[in-house]
Amino acid sequence: MSQKQFDDLRKLYTTFEYNKFDCRIDEGDLFIRYRFSIPGLKDFAPEWRFPLMGKSVDLNDPILRSLIFSLGLVETISYYKAVCPERVLIKCGKLSSAQKDWWSKLYYNGLGEFLYRNGINVSRDRLVRFECETVDEAVPLHDDRIYEGCLVPVGGGKDSVVSLEILRGEDIVTYVVNENATATNVINKCDHKKGVYTAKRTLDPKILELNAEGYMNGHIPISAVFAFSSVITAYIQGIKYIALSNETSANESTVPGTKINHQYSKSYEFEEDFDEYIEGLTDSDIHYFSLLRPFTEVQIAGIFAKRGRAYFDVFRSCNRGSKKGIWCCACPKCLFVYIILSPFIPEDELIKIFGEKLLDKESFDEDFRELVGLNENKPFECVGTRREVVSCLENYIATGNKSLLTERYKKEITSLNSHPLSVLMKEWCDENSVPSVFKSGLRKAIEEV
Repeated sequence: MSQKQFDDLRKLYTTFEYNKFDCRIDEGDLFIRYRFSIPGLKDFAPEWRFPLMGKSVDLNDPILRSLIFSLGLVETISYYKAVCPERVLIKCGKLSSAQKDWWSKLYYNGLGEFLYRNGINVSRDRLVRFECETVDEAVPLHDDRIYEGCLVPVGGGKDSVVSLEILRGEDIVTYVVNENATATNVINKCDHKKGVYTAKRTLDPKILELNAEGYMNGHIPISAVFAFSSVITAYIQGIKYIALSNETSANESTVPGTKINHQYSKSYEFEEDFDEYIEGLTDSDIHYFSLLRPFTEVQIAGIFAKRGRAYFDVFRSCNRGSKKGIWCCACPKCLFVYIILSPFIPEDELIKIFGEKLLDKESFDEDFRELVGLNENKPFECVGTRREVVSCLENYIATGNKSLLTERYKKEITSLNSHPLSVLMKEWCDENSVPSVFKSGLRKAIEEV
């Protein structure tokens, strides 16, 4: 990919159209089909299914339709990025000027990694503009329904396990988009859940065809897609809290000195923006927040080692292997999780979890350098901060452990002067939206480690 390809495609395809959405009740599900188009190239029809699980819905409910429309607008990013037209024409909904600015920010920051890795230089105001019927100001729709319980998105990694265990005693419904082996195994281990909810998202295969043909492709803010879908789920099921498992470490940029962040839609900045956007749609008593935002990755690792032992054989914090329920043992995420757990789990047990000693693998040399900060950028993965990695490796060396990679870079690691692990474990990030009812449980969890 290149700047030239970006410029050429935008000249050839000037408009992306969000034409309509259809919804109906189908075999006990709320079924939604969206209609998108890149005129002169392809039409797209992605689909969603939300199980009703005995609940009834009014397909003409203005709040529900507003949420469905918004889910469609975030879905456009997956298809828009193939040619990145300057114009997104919305034919099935209205936005205020402030909402247009909101979507412009999400597109630009959410596609930051995509633009960077494809060598594309474009300003936010030139990337995209949204055209539709404009309202003066978004007026929230009133909702007087009573909501209760917790919806906990589960990916199958250590973070969602920690959230499930901290919320033990609450009415928990787990939430998954497109069932996978790892999430299923973790949910089956959770003996205190009230229910299991699985939504289904289906990409239009024509976007995969365009990817194979060489059109532009890359990372999208997938957590933003799941955010909108989780609010629809909570609204249908009458659930009060949507408890994410994103930590403060997700705020650190992947490319130093920039806002380019692989985890942008997991950051607190996005969380605040998302809450504000939903509040502009409805005054519904649904609260979207990250339960683990006060913590860093290393603190979560410590809590997981303490409270999550029942999940050691099933959790998989590996994007490549999670669908099959395995550790790929070849990606930066696997190496990061191995390192971040090393202060809390003996190495022989870590080797048993992963199947091999990852710090002895020559193939991880480049990933190791990126995680430590010896290379400029971090890996484009959901990993913690450089100081956490260095602190864990300093601890690894100080406690007498040896490996190929720590011996190779021992001098560099010990010269980076990271904060001691004992200091990192006592931190608390006040930039969070955690409801006060849950904060005592968080403090108790970290004090136990």
